Amino acid sequence: MIIKSKCSFCESNLQEIVDLGLSPPANNFIENINDDIKSYPLIIDFCNSCFSIQLRHCLAKEELYSFYTYSTPNSITLSDHYTLLKKKLEKFNKINNSLSCLEIGSNNGNLLKFLQPNFDKVLGVDPAKNIAQIAKKQGIDTLVDFFSQDLALQIVNEHQKFNVIIARHMFAHNENPLNLLQAIQSALEDNGVFIIENAYALDTFINGEFDQIYHEHMFYYSAINLQALLSKFSCELIDYEHVDIHGGSGVFICANKGKYPVSEAVTKVILNEEALLKDGVLFKKFNQKIKNLKSKTLNFLNEQKKYGNIIGSYGAPAKAFTVFSYFGITNDHISFCVDTTPTKIGKIFPVSRIPIISEEQLSDMKYDTIIVNAWNYKNEILEKASSIFARGTKLVFLIPEFESYTVE
Repeated sequence: MIIKSKCSFCESNLQEIVDLGLSPPANNFIENINDDIKSYPLIIDFCNSCFSIQLRHCLAKEELYSFYTYSTPNSITLSDHYTLLKKKLEKFNKINNSLSCLEIGSNNGNLLKFLQPNFDKVLGVDPAKNIAQIAKKQGIDTLVDFFSQDLALQIVNEHQKFNVIIARHMFAHNENPLNLLQAIQSALEDNGVFIIENAYALDTFINGEFDQIYHEHMFYYSAINLQALLSKFSCELIDYEHVDIHGGSGVFICANKGKYPVSEAVTKVILNEEALLKDGVLFKKFNQKIKNLKSKTLNFLNEQKKYGNIIGSYGAPAKAFTVFSYFGITNDHISFCVDTTPTKIGKIFPVSRIPIISEEQLSDMKYDTIIVNAWNYKNEILEKASSIFARGTKLVFLIPEFESYTVE
């Protein structure tokens, strides 16, 4: 584990802005109720020099990713998003059957499967053997490894330099973004473009999305801090788009400096971020909001239990680890968690000891209230709620605002 005292981008001093206490590493479920996993601090620091936002305690990548339970879901939301990414690439003439695309952190290969008909070659890189195997079964050539400078050079030697490189929701998962960018630049064709997509830092703090903070997320990217990082490699942002994926994400289109005109969207977002980040008020409001939400949630859960109501939860995403840990929720509050991911069903949340069951098993359960952890799929969940949950069930979303719905 690395414990940082200086900014990873510019080596300036850091200022603590959030302390969520201790939490086990996200996605590290246990097999048996008596198993144990060590918890680590979740502390976020801010650099006043380059505006970077970063996790203080960074766990070893082998502990986080060698066996991974997250598998990219098939959803209408993501399918629509993949279409948007394709249009972005078309804008820069990077979609045609003579070009190549490399995805870092390619998971089960769903995005590359979507893009494959539009490229001459696609290649995935992912360190999780179990998840990469799913991609291979889909016909997606996938290297099971951590992306690094050595691997980038090996890829170029064995394959080619790539016209497009995509890093979706993994760039923040690397304790040394300088090394990662160096490797990307080594594997990228000179006129190529690379897409970095991550949960957008401003959404995380403005909306009180504290559950975006877990050990996989070592950095919280905005346009301004990503631009500072890119400048170290003579790269730059050439376009930007905000999307609703995962509670608000930034799609950062990057390239070697001077290769493409910089869109007005980049200038606009950086000016907005400077105004929001410069005085620290944003982080003070964030801390007060999540403190109030914790109190409200625990009061609600205790009231439900007092009346004998049975409480379950829906969705076992990484963010649920942070919610359960920060709120101090255990199986005394929530009896079970429902998920559709085969690699999670049958597992148990560490510390909270909440077991994970399938939707099919839910039909045999008695329950009154469901806490929805996968709030970023709110609309899809509400649309199919009557086919999953018993009529009269109270569905409660905690983030970004405390809301409840009754299943008709």
